[in-house]
Amino acid sequence: MGRWALDVAFVWKAVLTLGLVLLYYCFSIGITFYNKWLTKSFHFPLFMTMLHLAVIFLFSALSRALVQCSSHRARVVLSWTDYLKRVAPTALATALDVGLSNWSFLYITVSLYTMTKSSAVLFILIFSLIFKLEELRATLVLVVLLIAGGLFMFTYKSTQFNV
Repeated sequence: MGRWALDVAFVWKAVLTLGLVLLYYCFSIGITFYNKWLTKSFHFPLFMTMLHLAVIFLFSALSRALVQCSSHRARVVLSWTDYLKRVAPTALATALDVGLSNWSFLYITVSLYTMTKSSAVLFILIFSLIFKLEELRATLVLVVLLIAGGLFMFTYKSTQFNV
């Protein structure tokens, strides 16, 4: 009986994980096609990015307020020095990522966009090794190369430019 319960719990976790991955994939590909569709008729991708980041800011403020109300704990408040040293670089990188990604839809296909964005896995591996966040392991390198290689082969023939 104990082993059966363990198997059910494992299967349930696996199904839940698979469901969340599929949900993430659907939202991710959906937002990609939505952005491509939107930039075809609305030729102001940086304005679109500004609105995107403003909505994220509002949802973040709302979620922080809800967490504070439900947990009855004071919010963590960072000094301006901490903001400039720790938050600003990440915020700038995120803004550039979203802004340049939206801008790219004016010139490239969704397939080329997907192939280019999938190369991020390689850069994450490189920088995690440089900053010693990960240890160099053959299996880690192999998995990352297989993912990047598979995505590259999947989108190879779809590289068209609209310049």
